[in-house]
This record gives sequence, structure tokens and C-alpha cells, in this order.
Amino acid sequence: MTEFTKWRTRHNRFEQAVDDISRTHAMSGLEGAGMLLMGIPGLGKSSILASYCKHHLAERNDLESPERSKEPILLVSVPAEPTLKTLIQEILLASSFEGSINGTVGELRQKLNELIHERGVELLILDEFQHFLREQAKSNTRGVVNHIKLMMDKHKLAVVMAGTPAGYRSIANYEELYQRFAQRQTRLTPFQISSEADLKAFGAYLKACTNFLERQEVKIVPLSNKEMMVRLYVATRGIPRLIAMLLKMALADAEPNETITRNDLARAYTKAPINPELKNFNPLKAPYERVLDRAEKATKKSALENKNNWDIH
Repeated sequence: MTEFTKWRTRHNRFEQAVDDISRTHAMSGLEGAGMLLMGIPGLGKSSILASYCKHHLAERNDLESPERSKEPILLVSVPAEPTLKTLIQEILLASSFEGSINGTVGELRQKLNELIHERGVELLILDEFQHFLREQAKSNTRGVVNHIKLMMDKHKLAVVMAGTPAGYRSIANYEELYQRFAQRQTRLTPFQISSEADLKAFGAYLKACTNFLERQEVKIVPLSNKEMMVRLYVATRGIPRLIAMLLKMALADAEPNETITRNDLARAYTKAPINPELKNFNPLKAPYERVLDRAEKATKKSALENKNNWDIH
């Protein structure tokens, strides 16, 4: 189970997001390019960011020299309700900066500018960016937005902002900053089952999960046939984090060398009802006809929620 917890499958959406980050990063030094990586919780945004950083840095051979150490990427998790001062402090803390993070906003700006220049920072990634663009953070938003624009312009810095649709709706109200992020926006959505293409993508993801478990000598019922896909979709709403949670619960209770069956998954769901909207309905145990009815309702609701997520009005 430990290995499965660490494992991430680089499915098509994952690869597309990583490629978009790479293309944004490539513009560093030429212009202050921006990218938005957005989606509801559980779709793998943080995993995508961590994967990009790890693989990019592993491929670089110019990070250390007698003159200086380079730090091309800064990955920052934006704290809840930050001020401009605390945001700059978080960026400094996420870097190799060794000085004091105390001082006035002006002093901290200077320290950050020096760090970006001296360490050759190319890409700033702000995870959970909706925290400084929320309605309750309005008093701080203007200063934060202006500073991001200034950094992008001054240092020709590439910036990726990752977060939830709430952040997108907020940033869309700041036209000057939004224009910098309009060219490249990656919207992650849960897996769906509405079309053959949706089923193919979802099936490929579940097949990758099955293959990984089998490589760990874990036997499990096939997950990528249509009936299991529909059942898992209703149980998890197609959210990868919830799918992984269900599988981990089943793995925890599994006997060595025994195949994990649909009944085992149903018992795991009972212990951890990851879709509270279903109440006592267990989609891994119920008759398939009833599950299909729930699936139809779930797909309609998901389509409406997705539309509302990106409505900026």
C-alpha cells in the first residue's frame, strides 16, 4: 500500500499540463509569461507541479558553478488570507534565501528582487492561488496582483498559478493581470463517462492503476470494463484522489495473495463513504440498473457544475 500511495500515473491530462508548464517556463527571459492550472480539489494539481519541478531540475546540468548556485524554480504554497508582506515572506522561505525575512514590505521586495536576480529564478509557481484572490481577501488583492505584474515585467519571469475555479473567477476581474494568463490556461476536470472518448480516457487511467498494483503482486478485479467504470464513477465522481482513497482502503484490508474483488471494494466504500451525497447507496454493491440511473444523474450534475465553475459573471 505504501508504494501505491507514492505512485502517480502520468495520464494524458497530466502530460498536457506538464507540457503547458514547460512551454510557459520556456518564455522566461523573453517576456513575463503566465499560465493558469485550475481544477477542483483532488485532480492532481499539486502532483503535476511537483513532478514538473523534480524532472526539470534533474535534467539541468547548470545549477552549480564556482560563481553561484542557480535556483530556476520557486514553488510556493500560498497561505490562507495572505498580505503582500506574508506572501513575499513565503516566497523567500520556499527558496534558498538564508537572511532574515523580517522588515518592511519595501525591504522584503528588495530582498526578493535580489534573490531572483542572484539565483537566476526563471519560474515562480504559486499553488493555491485562490487564497489571495478570494472574496474575503479583497483588501489585500490589489497589492498582491500589482506585485505579481511587477515581478513578471521586471525580471521577465514566468509565473504559473494553480488553484480552484474560485481563483479563476476572481483573477478574471483584473484585466491587466488576466491578459498575461489568457494565452495558456489548463483546466483539469474529473473523469467522465458521457461519451466513448470519456470512457476511453477513464479506462486508460484505471488500467494504469490495475497494472501498477499487479506489478506490486497485488491481484485485483479488472477496473476498466464498462460496468466497473460506471460503478467507480458514481462512487468517486471521477476524482483521482477519491479513486486512490478507495483502492487504498481495499488494500489495507486485503489478505495476502487474495484477489481484491468488487465486494472488497464495496466493503471499503462502506467504511469510508467518499461520496456523502449518496448517503446509504453503495454503487459498488447495488444492482447495476440502479447504478446506471445514479450515473445519469451524476453526469448531468457534473456538467452543470463544470459550466458554473468557469462562469466569470
